[in-house]
Amino acid sequence: MAIYRITGACRLLGSSLLICAAVVHGPSTSFAQTADSSAEQTQNAEPRSGTVGFSEQARENQQQPQAQDVAKDPGCSIRGFSHETWTEASQFGDGLKAVPRNVVRPSNLKWELPILAATGVLIAKVDRPADNRIQSKSLQQTAGQWSNVGLGLELGSAGLAYGLGCGKHHSYLRDTGFKALAAMGVSGTADLALKLAFDRQFPYTPNSTGKFWGGGRSFPSGHSATSFAFAAVIAQRYPKNKWVKWGAYALATGVSLSRYPAKKHYPSDILIGATLG
Repeated sequence: MAIYRITGACRLLGSSLLICAAVVHGPSTSFAQTADSSAEQTQNAEPRSGTVGFSEQARENQQQPQAQDVAKDPGCSIRGFSHETWTEASQFGDGLKAVPRNVVRPSNLKWELPILAATGVLIAKVDRPADNRIQSKSLQQTAGQWSNVGLGLELGSAGLAYGLGCGKHHSYLRDTGFKALAAMGVSGTADLALKLAFDRQFPYTPNSTGKFWGGGRSFPSGHSATSFAFAAVIAQRYPKNKWVKWGAYALATGVSLSRYPAKKHYPSDILIGATLG
């Protein structure tokens, strides 16, 4: 019986891992382009202090066009924001088109198969017994509040980074905030598609058995998906800053795991959500 349930779970998870592969292995040229453009702007902004006979008037004439260019930063305008949003959406679409080819690559199967197997075991043997252990209403309320606060911190941090980057004319900080918001939006969209496809019962539903296509939106966890999408962007943008990098992943882990004691999701929902993010 257990083997039958695991086999059935594996079949259910196949399509969800296709989406995960699209997000993880989709085009990511925008990260490199942003870093290159930031470095180029820094080089162009260096004063030519070593030039002989360089007068103060010449310095002012050189700085004025640069100041005007900074003030007219296209990335902070409505048109620039819309253009970058369209670019991110297009890259996500390209990633979806590449799913059939990417999903069967040996390098991808190395992480797809273990996650598929682990999730199947969780669905068949762990989800319901683990959910039955959570009975404290106060624990559920506290865990639910923490997960929402943590997700709010991530959204607020991304929005603040974008706003400060625009206000202080810091293109790299601005792009970091935008890409974090975009990643959370893309992962949330993919998560919603999977929720609608699997229609799994929530743990808090009366007499819930975690049944798929039973009237719910439990699988996978949206909090996990968006939180780990945020952490992945921060880690990509600041790979050498260990405090920022691992702090973002720690926050995402806390938000994701708290969905279990809050009785909002089963453990398998959290695992797939984190993988998607």
